[in-house]
Amino acid sequence: MDFRERIESDENALQKIVSALPGFEGYFERENRRAADKMLREYLCGQLDAATEDLEKVSAKWSRAGELDDVADLERVAGLLRRAGDRLRFADYGYTGFFDAAKIGEDELQRFYEYDLSLRDFIADIKDEIGKLAAAGAEEVPVRIADLEEAIEALSEMIDERENVAAALTP
Repeated sequence: MDFRERIESDENALQKIVSALPGFEGYFERENRRAADKMLREYLCGQLDAATEDLEKVSAKWSRAGELDDVADLERVAGLLRRAGDRLRFADYGYTGFFDAAKIGEDELQRFYEYDLSLRDFIADIKDEIGKLAAAGAEEVPVRIADLEEAIEALSEMIDERENVAAALTP
């Protein structure tokens, strides 16, 4: 899903007219990228929220079945996932406003957007690990929890690195 294409296809007539004025085309492109970045981050956070809900369902299933040995570990890992989602949700955006002192160019905005897109793969890995955990037999659970924790740590590192990418893009 490319949110930039969706934004550009939803442009109204006024935006199309104003974007034809000299100097404003770049502004609207940056604004479209900003909107796309916001939509992408909302989507990613929604995916992380859904993954957290899936993990909570596994925990509830184990609790109902009386399989309580690993519930504490599962709750700890769910907390890691919630914190990663919150850090992404409230991270800085990769753009500056039209009149800000530091301007980020189109190429840099594109790199930042692509970086955010790459987070989808890490979230997909987490969802895969949750699926494997839900289907695991009792003997596999500790390994599956460790694999899930590793996937969440990889996402967390990418979110941390996102701040470095944003800082590097600012002139």
